[in-house]
Amino acid sequence: MTYDLTPESASHSANSGELDRQASRIDSAVMKGAHLVAIGVSRGFFSTLTLVRCGLGAVTLIDSQVVEAENIGQTLYATPHLKRLKVDIAKEMILERAPGTKVETYACRAEEVPNLPAILASADAVKIGIDDPRSMFTLAGMSQDAGTASFVHGMSGDGQQHFTAFVRPGGRPLREILPQAWKGVEAGYKPPEFFPSCALHTETMNAAVALIIAGYLHYRAGSPIELMSNIGAGLVEAALATGFNGYHAPSGFLTPIYFGLPA
Repeated sequence: MTYDLTPESASHSANSGELDRQASRIDSAVMKGAHLVAIGVSRGFFSTLTLVRCGLGAVTLIDSQVVEAENIGQTLYATPHLKRLKVDIAKEMILERAPGTKVETYACRAEEVPNLPAILASADAVKIGIDDPRSMFTLAGMSQDAGTASFVHGMSGDGQQHFTAFVRPGGRPLREILPQAWKGVEAGYKPPEFFPSCALHTETMNAAVALIIAGYLHYRAGSPIELMSNIGAGLVEAALATGFNGYHAPSGFLTPIYFGLPA
């Protein structure tokens, strides 16, 4: 068997000179020039790592937690990582796969990061994947005020649905995109310590989140790769993408994330 490696069938990376196998599928130049701020590097870290493997040039990781036993099997972390900071392990995983990636880490809650508004403003996109509902809304609003689009993603509290809400500058705030969740937060609801979780569901969500963010970056850059740009265009129009079930029965609402109300 022979392979056609002419310029018409494949391109080469301008930086490494290596064959760019992503040609016509993902715009490597768009990805390399992009900076993502990832708030939360636990169950949602795989989506960040996938974007790095697709050529993402720079990433800022923000998370205050260490790896606990409950994370093993549910995330990419393993037993040798126990009690180590998640951002440290995440940085190691990124650099193992893409040594040229620029990685900055903050081992604290996002609200405690010095000069957070400036960091958000410097990014091309912000990915918010945390279990604190009120912080989700706060950080999405901060990103919007900083002029940067954010992707708020996660699982519903009953584990029946995953979602990605797209909050863009000048667009609807997160409380209008996820009104039922906002209603619960405003009423003082606090989520349980542990959410139902399954690795299959989590990784399905992560794959979707990575594809959506990459699509937005292509759309924002005006990339001619329609396969990706059309994904971004659709999300800009819809503002909300859902996973397994389009209708979330427990909340009786099309919005899939629902934290509930106090008893």
